[in-house]
Amino acid sequence: MKKSLILGCLAAMFAMAQEKPTGILASVSPQSYSPAQVRVLGDVEYGQSKTAARYAAGPRYRAFVFSGYGGDSVDITLKGSVANIPVILADSTLNRIAAGTSHLSVSLPSRGPDIEVWYILTDNKPAQFTVQVKKIGHVNSAIEAKLQSPGR
Repeated sequence: MKKSLILGCLAAMFAMAQEKPTGILASVSPQSYSPAQVRVLGDVEYGQSKTAARYAAGPRYRAFVFSGYGGDSVDITLKGSVANIPVILADSTLNRIAAGTSHLSVSLPSRGPDIEVWYILTDNKPAQFTVQVKKIGHVNSAIEAKLQSPGR
């Protein structure tokens, strides 16, 4: 009895894992992505805006990349020909950091002193959009200012 209950639970878990996600990307997106699933359209710097073409044939996701330090607070906005554009922020290994629709405000995770590449992903659907990334602060800036002040 115990063995068949465990097998039944495992079978149900495998069946649920096989289902294809539908609906809004942000609510059903996986925790990580394969590079084969992502087409990088270009890079965007803090304060810049970049526009994606209406449709880019190819993988499931379109992306822009930007460079930033862990601890940077960023504001990411997608505006386009459709409302509520799904947006995902992923790290350099394509692991999801945050997800939402059209707008994210996030502090980039700190993993060391080096600059990293971050991915802004969205579905590859027929829609034109503009992405903008703004640096709105740095989580540790108050601490860093104290460390650098000569009166310490």
